[in-house]
Amino acid sequence: MLNLSDHFDVLLQKIEPDGERAEFARDIPALVRDYLQQHEDIETVEPYSRLAGSYARCTAIKDIKDVDLLLTLDRSYRKKEPEEVLEKVFSVLGGLPEALGSSSKPVIRRRQRRSINVHVDEHDFDLDIVPAVVDRGIDKPLAIPDRDWSRWVETHPLGYADKLSELNGKHQDKVVPLIKLVKHWRDVQMCYRRPKSYWLECLVYHLIDNGKVTTKRRYYAELFQLVLASIAQDFRQDLEMEGKVPEILDPMLGNNVAHNWERAAFETFMRRIDESLGWAERAIAEDDEEKAVELWQKVFGEEGVPTEVEAQKAMRLRADALAGAVFVTSEGRVVTGKQERPAIQVPPQRFYGEP
Repeated sequence: MLNLSDHFDVLLQKIEPDGERAEFARDIPALVRDYLQQHEDIETVEPYSRLAGSYARCTAIKDIKDVDLLLTLDRSYRKKEPEEVLEKVFSVLGGLPEALGSSSKPVIRRRQRRSINVHVDEHDFDLDIVPAVVDRGIDKPLAIPDRDWSRWVETHPLGYADKLSELNGKHQDKVVPLIKLVKHWRDVQMCYRRPKSYWLECLVYHLIDNGKVTTKRRYYAELFQLVLASIAQDFRQDLEMEGKVPEILDPMLGNNVAHNWERAAFETFMRRIDESLGWAERAIAEDDEEKAVELWQKVFGEEGVPTEVEAQKAMRLRADALAGAVFVTSEGRVVTGKQERPAIQVPPQRFYGEP
């Protein structure tokens, strides 16, 4: 069995968020937070705002198009109608471009179901500001307004972020990269009717948390194949029932986050799952590296999975050596990254050769 660990390492590096956009995603929410915190027409409470969504959970991939910002409000807002609170936030944000005073002036683009969207045209970047009432503390479920349902609904994104981080730590830091691989797979395989990123996160989270997919001493190739196989098995009964779609439960509150998944979209998803599972199983069973790479390229795209990795391996080994992330195993192999088995760490290197 070929694990192609180097190829998957390169793939994961390729789908990491762009550095410049990640920096912008980090900086702009702080400016918006400061503006809203100081505004007299809206009463915020500590911590005033918090990043949420995939960027905050480190599960974002490639070009970051948007971030979610929770605007933490006083509990008195819970007595107001959701529409009224959303309109208040929309009104307050009207002065944001002038307050920021930069060339990247945001434009208030639209009211959304549970948030107000701020669009930064120069960077083609969106910030979704979600009003959230803090009733029992920031570490407890929050109440957010739902315009369509005309009521307040509970959400617990910060609690989920903590649980995901905990699960990732218990499983050799493999859960978050696995989520990223699944998201990238979705982007490659599906142009339309794509399942939402959060649905995919929850799917992977539950598969790892309930033990259906175990990570110990497994490489990403096998892990990804197991995820596909588990989804195919778990959703098969729903697929065979006319008009049925599966539920995907929120890890914190237990509600069905995929309540609006349409049957046609679910059927498309399952066709892609079955097709990719066939390629993945053949790739893992393949003894010829070139053929295995070709099969994985069908799964993740030719641009994602490199044919040649030696140059990338050398660059990564150099970077790991400088950072002190090189280890020697009991078998005498030189390896990099976090180790599950006992290994001796090579001291960080600072020798660059003779001048």
